[in-house]
Amino acid sequence: MGIRRLNLGNVDIMISFPGGMFRGLVGLAKANGAGQAEHVVPLPAKLVTESPEARALQQRVDAIEWYHTLDLGNDVVTPGWFDLRHLLDQYPIPSRLDGKRVLDVATFDGFWAYEFERRGAAEVVALDIDSFAEVDMNPRIRRQKDSAYFSRKTGEGFALAHEALHSKVRRQVCNVYDLSPERLGKFDFVFVSDLLLHLMNPMKALNNIASVTAGQAVIAEVYDPHLPDHLMKYESGEGHNIWWSIGLGALRQMVDDAGFRDVELCNQFKLGYRGQKPVLAHAAFRAFA
Repeated sequence: MGIRRLNLGNVDIMISFPGGMFRGLVGLAKANGAGQAEHVVPLPAKLVTESPEARALQQRVDAIEWYHTLDLGNDVVTPGWFDLRHLLDQYPIPSRLDGKRVLDVATFDGFWAYEFERRGAAEVVALDIDSFAEVDMNPRIRRQKDSAYFSRKTGEGFALAHEALHSKVRRQVCNVYDLSPERLGKFDFVFVSDLLLHLMNPMKALNNIASVTAGQAVIAEVYDPHLPDHLMKYESGEGHNIWWSIGLGALRQMVDDAGFRDVELCNQFKLGYRGQKPVLAHAAFRAFA
């Protein structure tokens, strides 16, 4: 990616483009004294003007490994592993959350927390672990990691997005196993997604989530469409810290057994890594306290 300055009469613009593209602009002429262009070649759609602020923000974004794809404004979008923006309508989230106290469990870069804030929530608490040392990891794999791995702090992407979006979301360091009403109070709306398969004890997490839900919760999780009825497959925490493949019936039963009053399966859809074919089957449940 490069940046060039073009002078159009008495106007300078900064243009960002892939290397070598500038040669394709040879037909672009400076404006004449009357302000009319003698001959202009249409600019490719991806060429954009960039402010110094946008360039500085992009440099900071490029230094971080992102889980979520977030639009930070100024034409800066984070290169997250997952881009969920086109799937928002698949999640049974109220269009407005005005006046609500909201909890985003396992927030990572904060995509959902910032979305809830955008929908008018009065307070959004974004829950996350403090460092990689708290990841639910198979002891055999844990022994293979060095101290530098476990000392890595989480929340770098969240902090940059928080600053760029001028957000008031509050990030709360708390393991889902320690979540309780005594610690954080109760919430009108609670959200958790793509967490249970990464936990040794997903039922403990669901019990705790139910305990802090005063209104409704949305639980959106990966399930294995090849597992019948209420079956689960033990995966040992190997490969991206995946402990379980969960059948749809088992996932539904787990949410039912967590302590919610009423559970509804709202949507089933597929999700994939950004730019790749969607292959991960997801189920989105709405559960009421």
